[in-house]
Amino acid sequence: MTQLPLPTANAAEAGAEAGADLASRFTLGVLPDTQFYARYGDKDAGDIFGTRYGSNPFDVQTEFLAKHHEDLNTQFVAHLGDVVDQANVRNSWDISSEAMKPLEDAHLNYSILPGNHDYFMFDGEDGPSAFEEYFPEERAKQNATFQARHQSTGIHDGGDGYGFPGQKTDSEYHIFEAEGQQYLLLALGFRAPDDTLDWAQQVIDEHPNLPVILTAHEISGINGDGSTYFTKEYGEHLWDKLIRKNDQIFLTIAGHHHGAGYHVEKNDAGHDVINILQDYQMAYLGGNGLMGQLQFDLTNNTLDMTAYSPWVKDKEHAKLTSFDHLLPEGEGDSYSIDLNFAERFKSFAPDFTKGDENDPDYAELLRTTVADGFQPYEVTEQDKPRNDQDYVHVDGTAVHWRPGQTTFEGKMLNDASPAPKGAVIPDVANGNDMTRVRYRVGAREDAVTFSEDTHPLSSDRGSLRWKDPKFKHSTAWFETATGADINDMQFENGYTMEAFLKLDEDWNADNNKWSNALIRDESGTVAHPDSEDGDPIQMLGVSSLRELRWYAWGQNGEGFSNWTHEVPKGEWMHVAVVNDPKDKSVTMYVDGSPILRDGYGPLGMGGEGAQWLLGTSAWENDKVDGWFGNIGEVRIVDHPIGPDQWLTARAADAPTPSPTTTAPSATTSAAATSAAATSAAATSSPAAPAATETTTVTTTVTAPNTEPTTAPTTAPTTAPTTAAPAPAPAPATATATATETVTVTETASPSEGSSTAESAGLFAGGILIGLLTLFGALVFDLGGVINSIVDQIRSALNI
Repeated sequence: MTQLPLPTANAAEAGAEAGADLASRFTLGVLPDTQFYARYGDKDAGDIFGTRYGSNPFDVQTEFLAKHHEDLNTQFVAHLGDVVDQANVRNSWDISSEAMKPLEDAHLNYSILPGNHDYFMFDGEDGPSAFEEYFPEERAKQNATFQARHQSTGIHDGGDGYGFPGQKTDSEYHIFEAEGQQYLLLALGFRAPDDTLDWAQQVIDEHPNLPVILTAHEISGINGDGSTYFTKEYGEHLWDKLIRKNDQIFLTIAGHHHGAGYHVEKNDAGHDVINILQDYQMAYLGGNGLMGQLQFDLTNNTLDMTAYSPWVKDKEHAKLTSFDHLLPEGEGDSYSIDLNFAERFKSFAPDFTKGDENDPDYAELLRTTVADGFQPYEVTEQDKPRNDQDYVHVDGTAVHWRPGQTTFEGKMLNDASPAPKGAVIPDVANGNDMTRVRYRVGAREDAVTFSEDTHPLSSDRGSLRWKDPKFKHSTAWFETATGADINDMQFENGYTMEAFLKLDEDWNADNNKWSNALIRDESGTVAHPDSEDGDPIQMLGVSSLRELRWYAWGQNGEGFSNWTHEVPKGEWMHVAVVNDPKDKSVTMYVDGSPILRDGYGPLGMGGEGAQWLLGTSAWENDKVDGWFGNIGEVRIVDHPIGPDQWLTARAADAPTPSPTTTAPSATTSAAATSAAATSAAATSSPAAPAATETTTVTTTVTAPNTEPTTAPTTAPTTAPTTAAPAPAPAPATATATATETVTVTETASPSEGSSTAESAGLFAGGILIGLLTLFGALVFDLGGVINSIVDQIRSALNI
């Protein structure tokens, strides 16, 4: 999610400009899922919103609507359900009930309906639903537009998981007037059963000349690429049972599925039905106050959706982050849809006409109203690092990997250069370097490349970019050495883990979900045999909903997963996780702001002797689900630290190293490169330039090692067996050309203890197996099977 350019005019000027384009217009307010505002605004949950920001987003949303409904000609407001998150918690209902009162006080008519999170009955089957208890029919009647309510028992296709047997489902309908035309709005409870749909049909039949807007908690879903569709669970049934055969239904609006957008379908009469999805609950801070204004432009024949957040404007400027978008600019957030109202309504309302053309452009007026006086978050020049040492060097740093200092053959890489097998990411604190290991099907040398792209607050000189994996098992990763000190650290005094991450702009949930940037290479089933979870015991990655997740199994045997909001694609993020031994809390921050779903339990990190890996996930130690995007520097400190010591903070007196300066001792400060790695590289390749030089790496590999399924006889099968930070052994021949380009030629040589005949046999067999398995992978997508076979061969032959 990114920010629309903010209007430059002030509110008064904006009103004049919007008024210059007069037309017949009105607006409808849309309140999508408010569940997390109720849950985390609860005092028993710490009232995160009030404590951190001084207000609850839900309150600010309705107060804004109440204050500006006349200016913006808002004729009606539709709440899309999931009023609360925990329907059995009365405090949550109290928060939501109070939040809706400003609309009532302003006499701004609204509809409200129960979502799946609202299903509960405090007194069992004989009592009212929780929704009915807090939003009874008598309260609904305060709206002058209210007509009737209908209650059913149960939900479509069963679904006792959403409530108790006998769950009551409430629906209602309203008729409001705008620009001289009446509109009928149906508000159906979550997955309302067929008797409710029969009731809705009766309502439509009783009002045959009214355009109908259908709201429900669930109608449309969203794909990983942002396209929307009718859900199989309910949307398709609603379309077949009610929508498609009623030409009066021209618009549907729903929430439930995380995301925003719309799709247009043809009904049985051959006319368009516009279907809008809007649900921001997985955005920053449970939605960050985002809501919608839908403008009906009857003169210019358009529906204009504008997504905005009055709560972002309400926040103290010092507490804004890069996620605070006043006016998000995503394709599904704000848009305009052509809709010739008179033509669309002609079959049932032939006398429909537009109203007086005296209304300004309310979409433009809204944008300028919320932007007036708002100063967005930005990284200033003062915030940015002055050089690659401009960060706080913290005592107790266990490891500090800097991908921007990655070397191959002792030389740093240039922009877009591959980081091939044997490339080294230095640990500039204690020498726990990471080395890229063997290639896999679909993950050759260019699967990881060096990039000068970094988070603006990172002082590293670059990052590493992982390209989109071809197959589930087409993973490329770096790992610490067997026996490295960091593998045994359990952080009994807590920890602070930091990482700079960026998901690629083309990241797609269907293909890239559940990938990890950083893991500990030990399965949960090994660490705790009673568990069936084959995930790593520590991991930092991204879910199918594009949430960042940090999971850590503590050295005390407790585990917990922290989940963020939906994070953006194509934007850098700084992630920090702090484990405090005082209360065993695990708090996750993204760009400096704590997330909502934090918790308690683990102390430190369990596991002993397990290597750390960068760029891949794993299941039962099998490497799967490679990262797609960039990874910047990663640091783990052996105790909790605050933002003033994070990698985003600036050093009080950052040194300015000379271009020829070698790395300082790891005991005094972090360095641009590992001195030990430089020394080792010089030993194995005397002609290599100093580690501070840069070079473009070009790799050419001769047969028989061109097939990724063939077992190369010179490549090490595992990481070095000591914690020494030396890079992988140099290839057989390496020459530095006059253009500072390294050409690497790998030739086959017998492994230790093997005969020439045995090597020749292995070579021939490897070629045959390689060709057959590569063909199978390309045709049948058997990359995972092939990689597993090759890994086993390499392990068995110690190659």
